[in-house]
Amino acid sequence: MAFSYTVELSEKRLQKKVSAMMPMEASKYYLTVTLSEPEIELIEGQNEMGVFTHIEVVVPGIKRAEIKGSGRTKITGSLSYESERCEFFFKNPVIEMLEIDKVSERYIPVVKSIVQFIAQKILAKLPVYRLKDEKLKHKLAKSMLQSITVKDKKLLLKLSLL
Repeated sequence: MAFSYTVELSEKRLQKKVSAMMPMEASKYYLTVTLSEPEIELIEGQNEMGVFTHIEVVVPGIKRAEIKGSGRTKITGSLSYESERCEFFFKNPVIEMLEIDKVSERYIPVVKSIVQFIAQKILAKLPVYRLKDEKLKHKLAKSMLQSITVKDKKLLLKLSLL
């Protein structure tokens, strides 16, 4: 007979993990983009997570004054579990929103490509959550994870107990 058990991870708990990953910074050509102050949102029905962050853009000045712009961006991605590493990752990131003040429209495509780079090459490579060996519930989750869903602002890990 199989029993099931669900481990709940709150947005607050995941928020703490994602906040510890920031700030993230990358440069391309002449622009430097920094993402910081993340706020996460678990998206029900899609098993996705949204990450709203503060964004700062710096364009160095050579013949003109340095340009500094700031704003917000939202990156949405799916949540996936890698059983070999016992870790959950933010995968398939997509930029849903990008708002920046004091930066010319001509720089926006480059800024967007840098944000996408940060999301795909940095954020998606760091675990959002790691199951810990010392906890019995987590040991069970490592070996028998059935599904990952988002409901009522919580990440639900459904386990099958044989």
